[in-house]
Amino acid sequence: MLDFLKIALPLALLVTIPTKLAQAAETPSSDVRVVIDVSGSMKKNDPKNLRAPALRMLVGLMPDDANSGVWTFAKMVNMLVPWQKVDDDWRQKAIEKSSKIHSLGLYTNIELALEKATKTGIKNDPKQRQSLILLSDGFVDLQPGQKASEASRQRILNAIVPRLKAANLAVHTIALSDNADHELLKAISMETDGWYQQANTADDLQRIFLHMFEKATQPDTVPLADNQFKIDSSVNEMTVLAFRKAGSAETQLKAPDGRTLTELDQSDKLRWLHEDSFDLITIENPATGEWRIDAQLDPDNRVMVVTDMKLETSDLPNNVLKGEKFDFHATLTDHGKPITRNDFLELVDGSLKQNSELEEKQLSMTLDPQKSQFNAKLGEEFTAGRQDVIVTLKSATFERQRRQSINVIAAPYYVDSERLPGDSRSHRIQVQVEPTLIKQDLCR
Repeated sequence: MLDFLKIALPLALLVTIPTKLAQAAETPSSDVRVVIDVSGSMKKNDPKNLRAPALRMLVGLMPDDANSGVWTFAKMVNMLVPWQKVDDDWRQKAIEKSSKIHSLGLYTNIELALEKATKTGIKNDPKQRQSLILLSDGFVDLQPGQKASEASRQRILNAIVPRLKAANLAVHTIALSDNADHELLKAISMETDGWYQQANTADDLQRIFLHMFEKATQPDTVPLADNQFKIDSSVNEMTVLAFRKAGSAETQLKAPDGRTLTELDQSDKLRWLHEDSFDLITIENPATGEWRIDAQLDPDNRVMVVTDMKLETSDLPNNVLKGEKFDFHATLTDHGKPITRNDFLELVDGSLKQNSELEEKQLSMTLDPQKSQFNAKLGEEFTAGRQDVIVTLKSATFERQRRQSINVIAAPYYVDSERLPGDSRSHRIQVQVEPTLIKQDLCR
């Protein structure tokens, strides 16, 4: 005779994930705050201090219309780079201050770090996209001991996270250790519709920072195929990110006129940040035509542009449930206003790629001439795990691309059964829920 364990689950699980997408509209300005752990355990988990070049890459990519600041923390919190509007002086200061990132701190006060980094300038404004990137390799650890640490952890979940969620600030968390408090970091990111990721090694940090930067700012890019790309006359500035492996040849850029540009060609119009694992090259008023990156092919190579002609798209949530469906829209704008000329739009080809770890799928986008926008249906093809959605609009004279990554959750709860030892056929049934996806007051 079977022994049954009856578990009552609500018939309707009300999730906190937003299901309504913002329409394609004018891109909001970005507010990006970076909070970096400098506690002593980083000596083991980041022995080469790769947090420093990862930060330099991030600040080198930061757009001029953004506000940004950098904080480091252990027992106390230090504003490494002041929170202010990004410009060349801010970038230079941030690059210089990156050398002060260390692994000498005692304790890990995540609560104080979140409080200090969000003390000013946070507001729920649809014209502002607010993000915080939190990197840590441990648990909340305060000097008074375990009880104080646990109380601090609960204040993060019960007070700080609801405040940030109400302000519509997404917290993207990075765990740089198997021993980090993954449950806490996941809860912070899920509850604020941010992104959680574990860095298996410090070498992963630069690519993770890139992906989180793209989430925080949604930059305009141009398609990159076999390290070749096209620049049109509406581009005012381009930034090329090229990753390199140790011992590989120096990165070069081939201009449309055949010239070869290297790090030695730096000037007021060409900035070149060279690191062991990447090059970041920014050129003002780049020549129009076909460019080529003379470096290794890498899926994370990027060409980001500052341009009068922008690609605006619907904002996808960072976390969705499998089975959710979305109406997705893309619009071209010129100097902030939608392009409505149908004779122009009919010459534009719209495509949408949906990449997962296992496969790549091509979806079609159709032009709605009455709304001057390209439309697609998303969700039916989503599988559990990370999905990259890449939108491309191009014609004979220009190309624009934008990418978003989302985390698809198979279900908000998981059921596991185990047969108990002995001669009986009794089983233990365990139900684990994702607390950030379920309104717990309905589960009573």
